[in-house]
Amino acid sequence: MNKKIAYVSITEWNRKVMRWIWISIGLVIFIQLLLFLFYQPVPECSKREYLDIFVIKPSIMIVMYAGCMELIFRFFGEALGGYVTTILFLLIQFLLLGTVVAVHSSVPYMCMILTYPVIFANVYREKIFRYAAFVICILVYAGITYGFIPSTEFRPDNSREVYLIIFVGFTIVAFSFSKVLTSVVVNFEKENQKIYEENQKIHEEKEKILEISQRDSMTGLYNHKMFYDKLNEQLQLCSEEYHLSLVIIDIDNFKRINDTFGHAIGDSVILKIVSIIEKNMDDKDIAARYGGEEFGLILTGKTEMEAYNVSERIRREVEAAAVDGVTGRITISLGMLEVKPGDKNGILLFKEVDSALYEAKQTGKNKTVCRGWRKGDNAEYSYQNFSSSQ
Repeated sequence: MNKKIAYVSITEWNRKVMRWIWISIGLVIFIQLLLFLFYQPVPECSKREYLDIFVIKPSIMIVMYAGCMELIFRFFGEALGGYVTTILFLLIQFLLLGTVVAVHSSVPYMCMILTYPVIFANVYREKIFRYAAFVICILVYAGITYGFIPSTEFRPDNSREVYLIIFVGFTIVAFSFSKVLTSVVVNFEKENQKIYEENQKIHEEKEKILEISQRDSMTGLYNHKMFYDKLNEQLQLCSEEYHLSLVIIDIDNFKRINDTFGHAIGDSVILKIVSIIEKNMDDKDIAARYGGEEFGLILTGKTEMEAYNVSERIRREVEAAAVDGVTGRITISLGMLEVKPGDKNGILLFKEVDSALYEAKQTGKNKTVCRGWRKGDNAEYSYQNFSSSQ
């Protein structure tokens, strides 16, 4: 019974239908009593006979039908299952309305109330209920029309008041049904909002998990894997118009810092250097913690000399920085290069920059070594090295 439909569960919708049926039965009996009060007896049908034919018998029948629906819903619905219960609901609804149509066959277009269950069935997601309602509706009408379902033989002369009462009565029934549908739409909107909020929460959690998986837990910079992913993305954009430079930074004598001052102080040194790196980067630049004390920078839109100047600013600021608990200077070594437009292999480029970093380490540390390939703006490209030192 938990099968979902377009707006609510089958159980919840059938409960709403059941409530609407009982309200409608009350209105129908009230309308029949009003019609009885307006009826003027004729020799063919006395007032007492009219009460019996048009009020008592049909009222008993429709209450019995509704009682069957209630029993099925309350006591047998779970055992029968949502599909069978709903088909039986539709069938009994047509029998109930068919009784009203057959009794009041003298009223033109009374048969149109048989379309109510067809409208009901459109709320269900499964097409089988809509098709079942459509077929049953036609069969019941055909049964009344061709006499398979007996209708009242006596056809009273209906006055304008009678038609008005019937019209107003069934308009009220339609209005009550519209309230049921309104509650369904409200439930649907609430459910949609709930689903949307849950999806948003799931999406945000996934984004958060993804972000965590891409970041170094201590520094918040991208991790080793993301460094290569971002580098490969940027390499696809690199051209004569879109410059790209790559920088690798390594903290000098970091093992000695850890051994001398402790790992907690070593972490403070890393965080201090990260803050300096971030301060000297643009929003579009990319920084990653490549290893324990190594950092990779992807400087977007920067030429060789622009990237060199950024590297030097970082180096000088680190050299001038003080970290609580550390005596003496903290220095870094840097290797860098500007990417050629045709270079698309991130691993080979990193090896080239790493060799520049190795040269900086081997030749005194605290310097930037650049693997340059430009002589000048108008000159032929050639390979050259240049470095800075303290």
